[in-house]
Amino acid sequence: MADSNEEVQARWGLENEKEVPWDREKGLDASSAEQYRDAILEFISNSKESSAYLMTRRKDGREIMRPVSVFVDNWVCETITQDLQPKTTHVRNDAVVGYLWVGREHRSDWSANDDFRPKVVWMQGQAELIESEDEVNKFYDKREKIKGVGRVHPEGETMYLIRTKPEYLRAEGWEGSRAIVYKTF
Repeated sequence: MADSNEEVQARWGLENEKEVPWDREKGLDASSAEQYRDAILEFISNSKESSAYLMTRRKDGREIMRPVSVFVDNWVCETITQDLQPKTTHVRNDAVVGYLWVGREHRSDWSANDDFRPKVVWMQGQAELIESEDEVNKFYDKREKIKGVGRVHPEGETMYLIRTKPEYLRAEGWEGSRAIVYKTF
């Protein structure tokens, strides 16, 4: 027998939906969102807390996402790519990219019937494709100094750097289902 409407609402934590329609999903005001800025930056900077995906656009405008390693320094995202990778061509053709970070944690504070509702962050920005070998090597040096990870790609491969400056960020999971939006970095 199917669950009653009341049972479904209780399981999903929606008992008060009629009193306050989806109030829990409204975005936070800018001043309230500000308190989470450091925690969100730490989340996207720590590959042990989240998995990162890069969204680029094909020539025909269709988006494609792939998992990537990303180094975040003061909100600027840097990803190494090979010269022959499709994402390299995509960034050359369209500098608007997006990153999606998905948390690896289970959330015991989520009242739904399961506890997997990870923290997520979406960032959109303008990417610059850096082809200078000197600049790529400077990136490797910086990453090794900060993270202890230098060049992991074989010598002789042509590597480029995708450097993305954020323009928009939306995060969920810090204040229930309420969105946190930043437009200045």
